Amino acid sequence: MRFFFPTLLCALSLSAQTRDPFPADFTPSSCAPADSCQSFPRSSMPSAAFNFLGLSLDAEWIEAHAERILDSMALACRRQATCLATPGNTFAFCDDVLAAELQPLCEKLFGTNDRDRAQCVAFRDTYLLGIDQRAGTIWKEQQECAKKTAAAHDEPLEVWMDPPRLPAGFSGTVRFFALDPDKHVPVLARITFEGQRVYSAANPAGNPATFYPIEYALKYTRVPNAEGHTELVPPMIIVTAPAYPDAAGGPPWPEMRFRLAADVPTLVVEMTPPAEKLRRGANNVTIAAHDAATGKPVEMRVYVGADAIGNTNTPLSIEVDKSGHRPEIWLRSLFDQYSDVVVARASP
Repeated sequence: MRFFFPTLLCALSLSAQTRDPFPADFTPSSCAPADSCQSFPRSSMPSAAFNFLGLSLDAEWIEAHAERILDSMALACRRQATCLATPGNTFAFCDDVLAAELQPLCEKLFGTNDRDRAQCVAFRDTYLLGIDQRAGTIWKEQQECAKKTAAAHDEPLEVWMDPPRLPAGFSGTVRFFALDPDKHVPVLARITFEGQRVYSAANPAGNPATFYPIEYALKYTRVPNAEGHTELVPPMIIVTAPAYPDAAGGPPWPEMRFRLAADVPTLVVEMTPPAEKLRRGANNVTIAAHDAATGKPVEMRVYVGADAIGNTNTPLSIEVDKSGHRPEIWLRSLFDQYSDVVVARASP
């Protein structure tokens, strides 16, 4: 028995979706059960609400409004039935998707009527709990059917992220969503941040996965670049869902990879005097560096060739030999927060 889904509902309501994770154009599965939303008998709803959730449900109110609520749940329940019959989906995942889809139900039905809305919420949450208790048995039957009838997919999973792009310095909640390309129903897939260990408390398994909120602090990967230095790039995201091809098409692969959509912090750098004004011998210079977005000064290590000579935003001395040759002047982040920056190429 699971009691975590109301918390998940609150988390999912915090931001608007960039796409609908519950599309109306889904295609029912031939393995989908006729009635997957099996819950407590109506006569047992008041006692179940009190015993399991500490909620008060009025029997007369149930009699007056239950049919209207269940009719409004019908489409979501049909989608849940196909979710249960989708290979790789767990019943816990499908129940959580159903619960999230039904979260705005009571406000839509009863608006500002506080008593009716509160009774509806109690009815909805109790009904969902009853579904959750019974879904495991239904799910086992549908998964067996799905394994026998599953066909190869010609298209990859439809995957997107909310928010669609992370700003530099992001720390907060991010969600990934995946839809089956044929049936347009949610798919449970493992999300891995390459080179990082990330957990998701909202997912029963504890691992980052599609649909579930992930608390994430943006971290970058340092890679070589064409200038012979290194730059920061967002991490690769690995989506693991068996029996789906990757984004490039072709035969089924167990995973698809893409670079996380995220901004990389950049610098504005100015050297005084500029490199072309340097004279033979010792030159007093200052290399100012500040963040392009915030305008705040940034401390970077200053290199002349392979030698570190000091830090940005402080007076420095750069030596130019008698031949007029000067090595490359470049910067590296002290705290691995910025890409290397070439201030001036080596002079001839």
